Amino acid sequence: MPVTRRSFLRSGATAALTTAIALKAAPLAFGQISSKPDTTRDPQIPYEAKQSPLFTFKRETFQPYVGGTFRVRAGAQAVDMTLTKVRGCEVSAQGRKLTKKSRPTDCFALIFSADQALTDLTSIYDVEHAALGSFALFLTRRDGPGGTHFYEAVFNHAL
Repeated sequence: MPVTRRSFLRSGATAALTTAIALKAAPLAFGQISSKPDTTRDPQIPYEAKQSPLFTFKRETFQPYVGGTFRVRAGAQAVDMTLTKVRGCEVSAQGRKLTKKSRPTDCFALIFSADQALTDLTSIYDVEHAALGSFALFLTRRDGPGGTHFYEAVFNHAL
């Protein structure tokens, strides 16, 4: 089957154009667009969110209260929990090799322990503390040995 010069040039140009588009889109497909995060494209934080105490909480806020008691409420049910640990969420060396430089964040997790389990009907609980006041936290439960329950809340503030 003879190939005309026009069809040969058209298929060659189409292949070159498709390859150029694919190579340009590859970094986009893997989420590796630029080496620096563009903070100008961030959405604006609503004024109401800035008024919440959660907006200002840092890991240093909770460090003095490790071993302290927090009252956690889910509807009518309330449980006393002990803050057992404030753990940082640093990226491992292997994780840093997998992606380009990420935006700096202040990420930490609060680990609470409790003798009773809270209801599974919600995961956002009202937390009360004598020094920190009242605030809402998203907590996930992990069941531990001996009937203990561990709850974890993760904070991740972009810097």
